[in-house]
Amino acid sequence: MPTRLIQQHEPNGVLRFNTPIGSDQVIAFVSESSLRARYGGVPADEDDVESMYWLHEGEINAAVARRIRAGARQPVVLRASDL
Repeated sequence: MPTRLIQQHEPNGVLRFNTPIGSDQVIAFVSESSLRARYGGVPADEDDVESMYWLHEGEINAAVARRIRAGARQPVVLRASDL
């Protein structure tokens, strides 16, 4: 089942999304500043949080899974150091 971006891109630059882990959908958040700290920017014509998410979806979902395995509870809030 593919990851679906949730209907939310907060005005403060925080992206809320679901990550499938096993049979569950885990709610997670990542900020624009965390994405930029880890990945830099994206091409100027796609310079937004959602584009950065899609460019790095696999790595971001893996970070959520690591946090859950380490005992994090929902919602998972990713920091740059998690990515």
